[in-house]
Amino acid sequence: MNRTITLLIGILFSITSFSQNHYRSGIFLHHSTGKCIWGSNSGGNSTTSIPEQMANYNLSHGYKGSDGITLNEEWWSPDDNEWSTQHEFFEGNASYTKINDYLSNNKIVVIKSCFPSSAIQAWGAPSDTLHPSYKSVYNYKWHWRHIVKIMSKYPGHFFCIWTNAPLEPASTKLDEATKSLSFCKWAKDTLAQGLDAKYGKFPSNVYVFDFFSKLTGTNGMMLTKYRTSAGNSHPNGSATDLIAPQFVNEIFDAAIKYESIYKSIPKSGKNK
Repeated sequence: MNRTITLLIGILFSITSFSQNHYRSGIFLHHSTGKCIWGSNSGGNSTTSIPEQMANYNLSHGYKGSDGITLNEEWWSPDDNEWSTQHEFFEGNASYTKINDYLSNNKIVVIKSCFPSSAIQAWGAPSDTLHPSYKSVYNYKWHWRHIVKIMSKYPGHFFCIWTNAPLEPASTKLDEATKSLSFCKWAKDTLAQGLDAKYGKFPSNVYVFDFFSKLTGTNGMMLTKYRTSAGNSHPNGSATDLIAPQFVNEIFDAAIKYESIYKSIPKSGKNK
């Protein structure tokens, strides 16, 4: 009897450890731009979708059952998903949902903003933080450092954060596009590389998906072939076809890579 009990305990422990180290499922929190890329509202006919690409990923990697990747999508509850709103969400100061509301059921959490975030008003200064919703490059960097810092406190989860959604030429100005381009380049090439002097080493449980650069030209404006129409910056079907495969491959390659990293984290560092 004791041997049977010991065996059962061992099996249960193995299953628990496996699930704790398994980063194959989660949730994608978005508004309309994300819905387009998901493939449900693509402003034009797309030939693929994120669900289809996840099925392709599982097939090409031979993933079945609990090994398979899966992601649910949700239209996030606040009226906007600006970086100031995301900041409140992660700090737990929001009147709507909070990040803790999603952690128990999702090992992976993906967040993004929509194209209004690219209408940046100024380069900014430290005093901008007194007005969190003010759209300056300084404030955006401040928001991101805080958001990523909170993400790093949950090493038992894997997070993905998208760079800005771009605006199409008829909906923005060159100076706005330049500022958005500069911010997104900093996010991917400086912050995510651990080169930001104010933040330092970038956490291994966070991945920056550079959505912005995939749809823009050198001036930071959305390429017209990816817009729904003049005056409408929602990604069209061509954008969905381009982004959906990259999104699935990048996010899940990074999340699955983190499985081995998580195993090496000291036990005391996992209980956060």
